[in-house]
Amino acid sequence: MGELFTIPNIGKATVRALTEMGYTTIESLKGKKGEELYNEECALRGTVVDRCQLYLYRAVEYFVNTANPDIEKCKWWYWKDEFVSPSPCGAICSQCTLFPSACKGCRIIKGKVHWLQYTDADCCPIYDCCINNKRQQNCSACKNLPCERFVKDPTISDEQNEQNLKTMLKNLGK
Repeated sequence: MGELFTIPNIGKATVRALTEMGYTTIESLKGKKGEELYNEECALRGTVVDRCQLYLYRAVEYFVNTANPDIEKCKWWYWKDEFVSPSPCGAICSQCTLFPSACKGCRIIKGKVHWLQYTDADCCPIYDCCINNKRQQNCSACKNLPCERFVKDPTISDEQNEQNLKTMLKNLGK
C-alpha cells in the first residue's frame, strides 16, 4: 500500500479507494484505464464520484503505463476532458510530447500553435475554421475533412506528418 503513495497526486483517500478495489501495488494498476478505475470506484461507493477523480485516475494511468512519465504531465488537471478529447484537428493534447511544457493545449492557447512561426498565419487555420467560425468542438462533422487547412507541420518529416494525419482522422472517427 505504501508504494501507491509514490504515484504523483495520490493521497490517503485515493490509496484507500484503490486498496478497497484490490489495487495494492503499482504493478497491479498496469494496463488499467483511468475510466475503468473511476467506474470501479463509482460502483464501490454506489454513487457517482466527483469527476475530478476520473481526471486523477487518467493521470495514474499515464504514470503507471508510461516508461518514463513526465512528472509535470502527471498533474490531474492535465487529464481533464478538454485534454483527452480530440482537439479541432483530431490531435489529443495529453498524447503530445509538447504538452504541457511547450504547449498548454489548443483550447487553452486558442490555436496559437508553435508552428505558426513558419507561416504567415496568427492562428491555426483548422482552429480558426472549426472553433472561431463554425463554433464546433472539432472537425468530426465537417464534410470536407480533411481539407486544405490540414497543412504539414514543417518541424517533422513527411512520414510523421502522414502518420499524424491518419491518427487525427481516426481520433475524429473518420
